[in-house]
Amino acid sequence: MPLFKRGSSTDAEGFADAIAADSVREDEMTAVRVGGKKVILTRHAGRLYAIDSACPHGAADLSEGLLRRGQLCCHEHDYCFDIASGRLVWPDDEPYRLRRYDVKEEGGVVKVRPTR
Repeated sequence: MPLFKRGSSTDAEGFADAIAADSVREDEMTAVRVGGKKVILTRHAGRLYAIDSACPHGAADLSEGLLRRGQLCCHEHDYCFDIASGRLVWPDDEPYRLRRYDVKEEGGVVKVRPTR
């Protein structure tokens, strides 16, 4: 999957342009770099999500993992996260959560606020 780079300018709310909106497809991962961070963009059930690519468990690159039915699973240790809530789905006895970012679609462009 390609890694796209855009300028680092942000709007008044702190959102930075990431990629053309039609490049982010339902249940597919697209990796972009926003504000110096690698971010995974995807759509699920019509909603847009922006997720940090570093696994909170072992810092593996989640863009190399598997996205299915709204869950993102790490390729290194099989930890699976719900992309809507950020909560760990498997294993269920660990405290890890996905780092998610505010994201919006505006003027045919996906914009991400790279800080929380």
